[in-house]
Amino acid sequence: MIKKTVFFSILILIVGLAAGTLIGQQGSVKHSLTIEEERLKILKEDIEKRTEELKKLKEEVDLKIKEQQAIKEQLEKAKQENYQKLAKIYESMPPEEAALRIERLDEETAVLLLLAIKPRQAGKILANMNPEKAASLSKKIVSIKEKTSK
Repeated sequence: MIKKTVFFSILILIVGLAAGTLIGQQGSVKHSLTIEEERLKILKEDIEKRTEELKKLKEEVDLKIKEQQAIKEQLEKAKQENYQKLAKIYESMPPEEAALRIERLDEETAVLLLLAIKPRQAGKILANMNPEKAASLSKKIVSIKEKTSK
């Protein structure tokens, strides 16, 4: 009988320890979950903060791009105005003189200048140029006109 009593006492002690350990583990698990939830909350707040910073940076970049496009358009407009002024100067020259000077320009500048000159005067200038140079410039003019008409 003493053996049964000792056996049941040990059994109750073991069951009690096991129950206490389980309860302690549950508390530990709940504590771990709370810590993990806090960590996730902090990470979420950090992500939201960085997302807002990125949105602000994107807005700044978009604004800078618009400013750059406006500047580019202004420069292009000024460039076109300069070509128009230069075209008037070349139109006022005799075609032979204009042809000699345009032949010495790089092809891109010559083409843009010829496009700015009135077609009839540009034709007279091309007629007074070296035939190879006139042909090369004409091809580039056609190429530009084809690109712009599409």
